[in-house]
Amino acid sequence: MISGLQIALKNAIDVIAPPATPLQDFTYHWKQLMNFYVNHLNDAKVSIERTSIPKHLDHLLRLLLEEEKNGDEPGPCLEYTLQHRLLDLLATLASAETPPGMRLVCLSFLRKLLTKSKHPLLHQAAIYGSVQRMIAMCNGNLASPIENEEIQFLLCLCFLVCKYPHVTNIVNDSSNVAQDGEALHCSIDKSAIDKVTYIPARRMKNANTLFKPLNTQAITLMNPDLFKTGKHRPYHVDSVNKSSSQSEASQENKQPKHVQNAITRSNSSSQSSRSSRDVEAASESSSPVAQQPIDNIPNRVPEEAEDDTRASENLYKVSKEVESSKYDPVVAALNDIKDLRINEECLSSNGDEKSDQNSKHDITFSSSRNPEHSKCLLLDSLKSYINSADNTIRIRACEGIMVLASLDDPFFAEIIAKSDLSTILAKRLEVLFNLIPAQVESSDIEDIEVTWGLDSPLLINEKKFPGYQRVAAFFMWMDFLAQLSREAHSDVAEILAQTIRISFFEKVLTHALSAHHAILITALVTKCLKNIPTSPLSIEMGRWLVGQQRVPDIPDVWCCPVLHRLIENCFTESDDLITETLKLFEAMIEKRDEHILHCLVLTYLNTRGYYDNSAADSAIASWSDEEDERVREKKGCMDITEGTSHSRTLAPSNIHRILNCFLSLLPRQLQTESDSNYGRYMGNWEKEYSIIVKNCALLAWPLEAVTLDDSASSDSRPEIDNCANRFYPGPFLSMLLDKISGIPKQKYEINLHLTILISKLALLPHPYLHEFLLNPLIPLTPGKKSLFICLQRLVKQLANEVPKIQNYKLILKELRLEMFNDCCAQESSDNKTYSRSKEEETLLESVIIVEEFCKELAAIAYVKYHHST
Repeated sequence: MISGLQIALKNAIDVIAPPATPLQDFTYHWKQLMNFYVNHLNDAKVSIERTSIPKHLDHLLRLLLEEEKNGDEPGPCLEYTLQHRLLDLLATLASAETPPGMRLVCLSFLRKLLTKSKHPLLHQAAIYGSVQRMIAMCNGNLASPIENEEIQFLLCLCFLVCKYPHVTNIVNDSSNVAQDGEALHCSIDKSAIDKVTYIPARRMKNANTLFKPLNTQAITLMNPDLFKTGKHRPYHVDSVNKSSSQSEASQENKQPKHVQNAITRSNSSSQSSRSSRDVEAASESSSPVAQQPIDNIPNRVPEEAEDDTRASENLYKVSKEVESSKYDPVVAALNDIKDLRINEECLSSNGDEKSDQNSKHDITFSSSRNPEHSKCLLLDSLKSYINSADNTIRIRACEGIMVLASLDDPFFAEIIAKSDLSTILAKRLEVLFNLIPAQVESSDIEDIEVTWGLDSPLLINEKKFPGYQRVAAFFMWMDFLAQLSREAHSDVAEILAQTIRISFFEKVLTHALSAHHAILITALVTKCLKNIPTSPLSIEMGRWLVGQQRVPDIPDVWCCPVLHRLIENCFTESDDLITETLKLFEAMIEKRDEHILHCLVLTYLNTRGYYDNSAADSAIASWSDEEDERVREKKGCMDITEGTSHSRTLAPSNIHRILNCFLSLLPRQLQTESDSNYGRYMGNWEKEYSIIVKNCALLAWPLEAVTLDDSASSDSRPEIDNCANRFYPGPFLSMLLDKISGIPKQKYEINLHLTILISKLALLPHPYLHEFLLNPLIPLTPGKKSLFICLQRLVKQLANEVPKIQNYKLILKELRLEMFNDCCAQESSDNKTYSRSKEEETLLESVIIVEEFCKELAAIAYVKYHHST
């Protein structure tokens, strides 16, 4: 019974006073929001948390989003927002930062509206102008307590641009924002003001802002042509009578200069929105809602009766009160928010003179901004946050930069490529590099595993060694640059990689490799090379390491300064520097970069100048007896389409003779094991070789090692012999062969990394490299040496010197136990059964190194043979 009465009572109330429509509710909250500025003309410094502005903005956002659920057509609230350019007013309030915190609220409101709305609003003239102004306010170079909301706003725009590529050039156009300063020179023509906005009927006497009620009788904004004058107005505007215009014009002359300046600023706040209509028209053609543009939706807002004469009187009263108050620039900017108008016909000589006189009092955002470095407004704002002290802010800025750089738009990519983005990113890399302490140990570099994203471990809790955070920050930035060069547009990636190579690798690291801290620098370069994935940046780093020229170097005349420095570092007195340099060369080999491998080794071996074609038994030594002459002359390449990769060079029929050469190289009296067990190495090399073959399948390496002019006449053979006599293995292979000969005098760590490096090099499926390193039976050019010849000379030297050591066989077994049982190595070294000097221990360790190295070479040769048969 009671519920029935309640329903009947509600129906009766609805008939007498129908519930407010969404549009009426929307306009109500907008009027309530603007009443704050009317009622607080002289007290606008109250914190925004103590006002009702956030609450009303939340209601406005909720109404805008709810009306989208009822249909696909834009609703009246959105039409009202676009027609009256409410976002322009919010952008003006945000730039004035009145009340304090208004910028944060406006950024949040605009971000939520753009991301949650199902309509692509960015191409609308009433939207993108305000968005551009809000982007320009986000400046990470200045300390800001709201930089988190600023970067979220910028990042959401990046994803919207990625979702709607047709608005890329509109959002990023900085020319419109730059025109704000010029628009401030306009004077105000009060005759163009058709209606007065948000002027209260009476002045509240209560000065307490906390208890001041909202004035619900404020006059609402109903003029649809508020920001459109002259020929650009699509809607009809009722003219104001001449007497009223003259009265308002006379009132304007009575206003103080700072009030006129504030009105001028308000007028210029929306000129940028109108100045890009041509760009918007072009973008709307590709918009999903191009068939029904929101700007062209007819006005559905009901007309409300207003008294223009009374409004003009209220405006005059407010102006008098402001004039009598003490001048404050921020308050002056807010005193005239009541009259946000654009007057396009205000440019005159008198107006220019007045604006020049009053320009010193103008508060413009464009004057506080940094100079433009590019035509991309959004990118310039993101760049300002890459040096933020907050790691999260910095990462969000990097995400935005990566989104913009990866857009598949050639025109926009050209803009980014021509900007100073690559220079700024390379400069930060140099700064982070210079912050690394010199006391960092090179051995600590290898254990650092970080990425540039939020998934990277927190550096605050990491205290592994002094300087860890700075080293990790450097590698995080390097990882970001590597990923950026990999994901960015090809034009952007190329410019970025070249800039980093020139500005950082060449100008900073090249000199550092020969400086006092070359050990640490070499370790950092090795780590960077390992972490950088295949990308334009890795290509440029390879060119920096081995040079850009692909022709062979002349002996003692090197063209690449970096490679020259690295090879020289391998012959210094610093064992640590030699070890780190060998690790760097190992990383270069493992990179499987065609340019690096070509410049290091292959360009010197491709002519097969090491092979002696005049030897009588060359065919028998290199090929099997049943090998057909036609197969010998075949110069085929790997054909991955047919899946054939069989090579007589990699899989010769005399494989057992080759294996026996390596396994029997060391004399029996120097061997520490009774049997030549090389099988324990085959498992690891088999897995690694399968991966290498896949990685090198697209390098188009030849299938067989064949002399280019093998069937030449006898007249041309002298020329071939002369070319063979001039064979030069290159600086890198020459260094490796020299280091092999010096194994007895080198530390165990150096010999270990040396043998690993040569094993990784021999594992490559290149026929000439394989023949030079793994085939002891080929006839060599007289006077030239190969890996096997160097090992023969080394073994001969060891066979002469090791027997001179007393009890060398027992010491060899003891050393082998220490080297292959690391857990017991310290205990065994403390309880030495047989005494030996440091030199003797180094010599005996080299014997074990050579023994195991020969087994590894035999295992690699058999793995390649088995894989190629």
